[in-house]
Amino acid sequence: MQHFGERLRAARKIKGWSLQELVIKTSHTVSKQALSKYEAGVMMPSRKILLLLSTALEVKPTYFDSQPVFNLPEFEIPRKGDLSAKQAESIKEKVKDILERYLQAEALLNIRSKFTNPIKPIPVADEQAAADVATKLLSKWNLGGGALHNVTEMLEEKGVRVIQVSSPDNFEGLSTYVGKIPVIVLHKDRPTAIKRFAAMYELGQLLLKITTDTPKQKIPADTDRHKICEIFAAAMLLPGDALENCVGSKRMAIAPGELVCIKAQYGLPMRAIMQQAVFKGIIDRKNANTFLKLLADNPDETDLGSYIGQEEAHRFDRMIYRLVAEEIIDIEKAADLTGIPAEDLQKKVEVFEPVVQD
Repeated sequence: MQHFGERLRAARKIKGWSLQELVIKTSHTVSKQALSKYEAGVMMPSRKILLLLSTALEVKPTYFDSQPVFNLPEFEIPRKGDLSAKQAESIKEKVKDILERYLQAEALLNIRSKFTNPIKPIPVADEQAAADVATKLLSKWNLGGGALHNVTEMLEEKGVRVIQVSSPDNFEGLSTYVGKIPVIVLHKDRPTAIKRFAAMYELGQLLLKITTDTPKQKIPADTDRHKICEIFAAAMLLPGDALENCVGSKRMAIAPGELVCIKAQYGLPMRAIMQQAVFKGIIDRKNANTFLKLLADNPDETDLGSYIGQEEAHRFDRMIYRLVAEEIIDIEKAADLTGIPAEDLQKKVEVFEPVVQD
């Protein structure tokens, strides 16, 4: 169990627990001093304590035996809003765990996935420039001029790793690079339209070279960066004249029902649709502010419609099923990689015998 200490620390941080909180979860059977020594690798637990820790942390005992297949480069998870250092560390460990399993599946299939940024590093100084870059990216990726279906799967196929994790309620998404791998992290329990918009917003954070024309200020304030990425995200999900075709070119007011219909078709929040209408000059900000203030108290837009399309990534699952079908790994290994019980996986990977024709 050479890597026990490393695995124990990772499992604890994924839970977002301190050493003392893990002590409490074990009903004080294990002391803080003992846990510290386990994580430092200077002491090993008995079989009884190992099973106790496994139960408390909700991992299989074999989790502590496994050696990390990849030594991922060091990376940081940016803290946003009220995200605490402990919460950011928990998200980081979850990203490491999921990404390592993803890369392991690719390596077993000899897949060398590489991300290429199709956008030249043109400085983006304002919201209009961001919208123009979104149009270029849609063209480069041959995504057409209609609604984008299954954004998560599309990004996966383009080489961006989209990882969904349990997170604090005030968290929507963040992005980082792990080595040369672009990673977008989303709150898995947020409504689909919000996750799609968050994914496009974080894509903007990853790809856009945001700057200003003023020589004294090379990087805009966070508020400017935020607005630029929001316009980029909206332009990706509402391409071209899609919004004008839905609501017209000039309005004094837009009915909530109209926004619900656009949300259902294009899959972005009503708040973002209204902000895009302001940006395009379809409606004056003063006429939109009342509605935007009402939405501020309902960030998930509960009872205000939903995206009707499919939004789910299948690439990792396809790789696992292929690995089992080609007998590269067994069902137990597949269960370890996916976290799905072996008996449930077995039903999805059973190979039917071919029917021999007489």
